[in-house]
Amino acid sequence: MGRLLRGALVVVVVLAALAGNAAHRVHYDYQETQQRRFTLVRDMARLVDDHVRRTVRTADVALDQTAAMVAEAGGPQKIRDLKHWTRLREYAAQAEGADAIWIYDADGRAVLESASFPNRIAGFTDQAGLEALRGGMRLYIGAAQPVRTGAQPLVFPVSRPLHDDEGRFVGVVSVSIRVNHLTDLYSIPGLEFDPLIAIYRPNGEVVARRPEPESSAGRSAAAGTLFQSKLGEAPEGQFLSQSPLDGVSRFAAYRTVRDYGLVVLTGIGRDEAMAEWRTRTLHTVMETVVGLLAILAMLAWGLRYLDRERGAQVALAEARNAVERTSAERDESARLAAALDQARDMAETARQAAEAANRAKSEFLAGLSHELRTPLNAVIGFADLIAREAEGPVGTPSYRQYAANVRDSGQHVLELINEILDHARVEAGALGIEEGRCDLEAAADFAVRMLTPRAERAGVLLSAVVAPAVRGIRGDDRRIRQILLNLIANGVKYTPSGGSVTLSALLEDGMPVIRVTDTGLGIPAEDLDRVLEPFARVERAEHRGVEGAGLGLPLTKRLVELHGGTLALRSTLDVGTTVTVRLPASRLLPAESPARQEVLPVRPAASNAVPPSIQAQPAPAASAAAPSGPLSILLVDDDPTVRDMVAGLLRGWGHRVIAAANANEALVVMDGPEKLDLLLSDVVMPPGMDGTELARHAARMRPGLPVLLASGFAAHAVGTPAGFGPDVAMIAKPFSIDDLRRQLARIAGRRAETAAPAVPAPPAATHAVPAHPVPAQAPRPSGPPRLLIAEDLSINRELLAALFKDSGYRIDLVADGAAAVEAVAAGDYDLVLMDVHMPGMDGLEASRAIRAMPPPRGDLPILALTAGSSEDERRECRDAGMTGHIGKPYDREVLLRQVARTLAAGRSRTGVA
Repeated sequence: MGRLLRGALVVVVVLAALAGNAAHRVHYDYQETQQRRFTLVRDMARLVDDHVRRTVRTADVALDQTAAMVAEAGGPQKIRDLKHWTRLREYAAQAEGADAIWIYDADGRAVLESASFPNRIAGFTDQAGLEALRGGMRLYIGAAQPVRTGAQPLVFPVSRPLHDDEGRFVGVVSVSIRVNHLTDLYSIPGLEFDPLIAIYRPNGEVVARRPEPESSAGRSAAAGTLFQSKLGEAPEGQFLSQSPLDGVSRFAAYRTVRDYGLVVLTGIGRDEAMAEWRTRTLHTVMETVVGLLAILAMLAWGLRYLDRERGAQVALAEARNAVERTSAERDESARLAAALDQARDMAETARQAAEAANRAKSEFLAGLSHELRTPLNAVIGFADLIAREAEGPVGTPSYRQYAANVRDSGQHVLELINEILDHARVEAGALGIEEGRCDLEAAADFAVRMLTPRAERAGVLLSAVVAPAVRGIRGDDRRIRQILLNLIANGVKYTPSGGSVTLSALLEDGMPVIRVTDTGLGIPAEDLDRVLEPFARVERAEHRGVEGAGLGLPLTKRLVELHGGTLALRSTLDVGTTVTVRLPASRLLPAESPARQEVLPVRPAASNAVPPSIQAQPAPAASAAAPSGPLSILLVDDDPTVRDMVAGLLRGWGHRVIAAANANEALVVMDGPEKLDLLLSDVVMPPGMDGTELARHAARMRPGLPVLLASGFAAHAVGTPAGFGPDVAMIAKPFSIDDLRRQLARIAGRRAETAAPAVPAPPAATHAVPAHPVPAQAPRPSGPPRLLIAEDLSINRELLAALFKDSGYRIDLVADGAAAVEAVAAGDYDLVLMDVHMPGMDGLEASRAIRAMPPPRGDLPILALTAGSSEDERRECRDAGMTGHIGKPYDREVLLRQVARTLAAGRSRTGVA
């Protein structure tokens, strides 16, 4: 009986868990679907608001022009001729959606209309509007009414008064605008929903509405929720309510049209909007029922299995008793016991392996979530700051840094996705290689040059040497470069400032051997095999602060194996790591003797960085004969060292060089009479105009002028310049002498083929864009709350500082947990926002240290900042003493609302009013 009760209890618990999970999924899906629908109608309202304001503004301009014409003629009665009618038609054509322009005398009788000449006999139908205009109203927008011509079903008037030179009221000019011009904005085949679009006067009268525009004409929505309460609360917003006109319940958003007082309302029927959610809910319920049935079947089978197991145990006991009677039987019993123990050990091993696999999957998903959310946080946050013009009008210099942050974060996400996709191809067996001749020295040169900017920022020395005997190999050139890039990038990532990463390619025992050696953190001996498995990472605190999903080394190992080679690791903690790639001897190609390449230096590294170098055999002197016919070259680079060195090299080749330090100087040269054969420009030249924008100006000012853009970013160097025109090409930095010679020879050859003299471009004025002054920040109220923000990434600190700008809070920023603990101990703060994952002392340890302080500092509210979304991580935050949780990427409204709520809760606990 006890066993049956226990089984029944297990069944009840499992069924309750499944049902609860299904209910949670349905509720979460409902909330998310509802939020998406509100976002959609809010965006629709913004679009319709812009459309209505633009339409009324063009009508207003047409009315002003008509009023000026009437005043010029001397009154409404003096314009009944073809000349004035022709001008009136021109004004009507300029007004968006206009059906006709009517001119009425002081009594409301029609004098002239743009649709026909002479005009039809008609009068101003809206007497209340006529009285309002006679009483001094500048602009009157009337409700929907049938059009006089019958060409369209409905129009609404936009009218203004006419006055003589002495200010007396002499008449009215009115534009009849077609209602469907405003409401058919979303009449697009294939649109997911049939939306409500309505425009109301301030008193609730319908100006335009779809669907059912005819039946809505002349009606009022003043009794609805919008005019009863919502407009009184805010000029724009969203709500769920039943329409007073057709009784349909809708997700709706409204906006007040600036300058004209109209109210725009957009909506989606609730039944239509939630149809997908109801379908998904049905599927969820069906899946839950199927799961419940499957679990019940498994439990029934388990009970039967337990019965059989109990019978087997009884039989085993009897067998053991029998074995004890004879020595032979005892030996057999011992053997059976050993076999049983072995089976148990195997089962335990299998269980541990399954648990380890499950943990690895969970850790990978958590790590991937963090890796994706962290750069996306910067993308969304800085894009929102630019969209809101938080630092002033667009064009303010700070927006260029914001855009660079978005670009770098997006590049990081792209690299992570590419790694995941390549790994998926490997798992599916769909990753192959394209055999061909591969220049190992060129591949090493490419990898080092592409990673030079990253190494400079990290303060790491790069070097490479390739033996002539292994320069030519057979393989996939793109994948060989990917192998070298992954290995060198890994070395730079895990090497502290002042260290070095060295690439060597030698011939050993007749086989090509590639080694990448760094002086970085090293890998523990027990983790050497594990780091070659997908999604596995070293769990030491020093490695935890380094970005990555754990796919680089496993993918590189697979690419090496596709070439028939092997990859091995040798590492010592705090000394460094060596990765050795051995390729089969059959991939070695006969040695050739091409000219070695020189490499020009790039922009000097930061003060704590060591400039990278590439070890190579001596090359021909830079003063050798020009690789092509003499050219007149405009050289643009903001770095004087690089500019002078490249200018000297080009002049040594016999070319004429005009040097410019920035894009503005280059524009002055191109605007002058100087003969130019080539524009050679750096891409990244902060601050001001960059190289790509300069190339577009060159195409306009000097049509046909070849442009060569240089960049040290890998995404630029391997990209296509087709978007700038046929005369623009790319070259990677640091320059390869051979690449530069080939580009100059190509340009000189094309000039020789055309054999046409260069024609100077017509003069074009250059304009300097004035800097917009940043508006002064409004004075803060006395004693604003003081916040402490701990975030290890500088880009996120910059984002948080911008998000809290003009919020009324005082903020202090620190870069790690230890600094946060010191700041709390030394200062008086109202709230701490703590990043969870930080090198050294992380957010959890810092929160525990703060909680150990005596009140009031020990009672300080702490909000966790994290890209993690698992319940385990949130539980760790609560256990460490954190008050709440703010997820990444940040939403400014949610962030400020959570901070205000936490501060208010803290004041209520301490009894502060």
